[in-house]
Amino acid sequence: MKTMGYFRTTRFGKVAGKSVVCVLPALLSLLALPVSAQTEPPEQRFQVGAIGAGALNMHKGDFSTYDGVLECGTFDEATTLGWQIGNIVDIPLSPATALSMRLYYHKANGDFTTPNPESPLVALDDGTLVRLQTEHTLATALDYVSIDALGKWRLLGPLYIGAGPTIGLSTRAAYEQEETIIGPNGMKFVNGETTRNIIAGNFDEQGTLNTQRNLRIAATGVIGADVALSNTLVLNPEVGYSYSFTDVLSDVQWKVHVLRAGVALKYAFGGEEPPAAPVQPPVPVEPAPAPQPIVALDVQNQLADGTRQNYAEITLTEERSLDVVPLLPYVFFAPNSSELQNRYRRIEPASAQVFDESNLQDSTLGIYYHVLNIIGKRMLLYPESNITVTGCREPLDDIETTTSLAAGRATTVKQYLVDTWGIDPSRIRTESRALPQAVSNRQIQDGREENRRAEISSSDTRILAPVKREYIDRQIEPAALVLVPRVQFGENANAWMASLNDAEAEVLWDQDGLGVPAGDLVWNVEERKIVDRTHMAQTSTSLTALLGIRNQDGQTRYATREIPVRKIFRGRRFNGEIVRDSVLERYSLMFFDFDTPTISDFNKQVMELVQSRMRTSSAVRVTGLTDRIGSEEYNKTLSQQRAQTVAQGIRSRIVPAVLTPTGAGEYLIYNNDLPEGRFYNRTVMVEIATPIQE
Repeated sequence: MKTMGYFRTTRFGKVAGKSVVCVLPALLSLLALPVSAQTEPPEQRFQVGAIGAGALNMHKGDFSTYDGVLECGTFDEATTLGWQIGNIVDIPLSPATALSMRLYYHKANGDFTTPNPESPLVALDDGTLVRLQTEHTLATALDYVSIDALGKWRLLGPLYIGAGPTIGLSTRAAYEQEETIIGPNGMKFVNGETTRNIIAGNFDEQGTLNTQRNLRIAATGVIGADVALSNTLVLNPEVGYSYSFTDVLSDVQWKVHVLRAGVALKYAFGGEEPPAAPVQPPVPVEPAPAPQPIVALDVQNQLADGTRQNYAEITLTEERSLDVVPLLPYVFFAPNSSELQNRYRRIEPASAQVFDESNLQDSTLGIYYHVLNIIGKRMLLYPESNITVTGCREPLDDIETTTSLAAGRATTVKQYLVDTWGIDPSRIRTESRALPQAVSNRQIQDGREENRRAEISSSDTRILAPVKREYIDRQIEPAALVLVPRVQFGENANAWMASLNDAEAEVLWDQDGLGVPAGDLVWNVEERKIVDRTHMAQTSTSLTALLGIRNQDGQTRYATREIPVRKIFRGRRFNGEIVRDSVLERYSLMFFDFDTPTISDFNKQVMELVQSRMRTSSAVRVTGLTDRIGSEEYNKTLSQQRAQTVAQGIRSRIVPAVLTPTGAGEYLIYNNDLPEGRFYNRTVMVEIATPIQE
């Protein structure tokens, strides 16, 4: 299924269409009154009045491929209750005929329902795979300003029939789509509910179809009665049917036919004046009470550039990833030097107690430069552990021919751990040698630079274990919510208050003042100080906007508006690719046997961790990388072989849904001008994307 367009927040009321039939018995009972209870209708005179009706909106359409609606079945028919309210003018043409003009507002909403044709397999708690059955509901909001021009023909007594054209101007065409789980029982979406909002918006703001709202042109027929209540008042019950010839939208087959039942109250001009009543002394009249304030509230999104959108919705985007960074147990030195280079992070002894590797959110090399602090902290945590530091030198670069330079490099590492971290010197053994046991290519400068190092080893695997770095980034849109208050009879208001509350009724923002609000009220979402993003991301499924107006008698009238909170989860691969609705875990393997794809013992701990984190629903990408040393063609082949070897190791434990091994060759993700950057670039990266439900 694909989604186009922008989402909409408005929630439309839903009423069963069958309720409209209750109006017909009332009309028939009125016409069946005894003759003595009815007065004769007044002479045909010019009449004006107000009309109201219940409308049974009968929608016929096809939304299976509409730009902006998810392709999850076909929305073709809907019968939904609406209403009409407006004015009526009757102009007599003859004793038996008249022209009846109506100008009214028509609420023509429609609620479409269709089962989802896609039934993916989902796993129950006991591991059983069953088909997920869901149902999609498309709630449409249609508003029209319509004109009827009907000819009326009187039949018998007050009864008449009428017919004529109807023209409607659409003032709004919006929609909201929901998905509801039908089965199996107990299955819920990621929001913890069996129903989730899919998409919402205005039909004429979607995609690239240039959708426009059409005039509604229809033929209307009515039957009713003009029942005289007095010489000037006429009660006019009526039922009618309107057949539409035009579609609601310019590029969608969608018509709305209407069955309506209502009543009008009309005033007939030109009746005889009643005889003058005898003059009576004036009776003292108490002043009418002041009208109570009428309160309404709208909420709109406001973007960072100040642009407003005529709907409100909070969108939380949360990006999660877990990096397992191998700890390179080497410290590199400059030629003829045993001093620790400036790029290695050193801390004061007083700061050692508060150092915590879990707080390191730097880059991979940034974490590596804390290698001595990480090892020092772990040796404090595991006092039974010991390490060996082996100093090495490169005879082609280091002028000193004795082993004192190599020994000095080992001593530098030991002394830092002793002085800064207070490690017992007896727990650190130092050794020295001319070249490392695994010698890099001495014919090039990069290789010789890598041989000038101190190597750290330990029989306790916890000392050199990888560092776990968890990354969570949350973004919130829009930049602000704008509360738009609408108050009638505000001159009788004493005070006002406005607030935004989360799903637990906790107040996120509020304002108040005297009288009525002077203008729109703005809540800067990014700058709020009452709750942080974490709270909202964990608890809120919607917000409630509230406006209260207190009158001079101390009574308060309220208006509310629900604001959905939509949550998007995603992960990001090392190459920047976004993975939706998944948590991404990234593991790096280093120190493969020289010039072979064989997995060395150094990687066994990481491989076991990778295998333990795998799920059958996971999508796994294995990418082999090399440094810049060697030919590009050779490195491409070697990286592919190493990726294949790691993929085979993964399959030996579990077979994920997707497993893609790739050899990227000399894809330089770390600074290859540094020896540590080249070591970290000789890696096989395993990225596991697991659906958020897992």
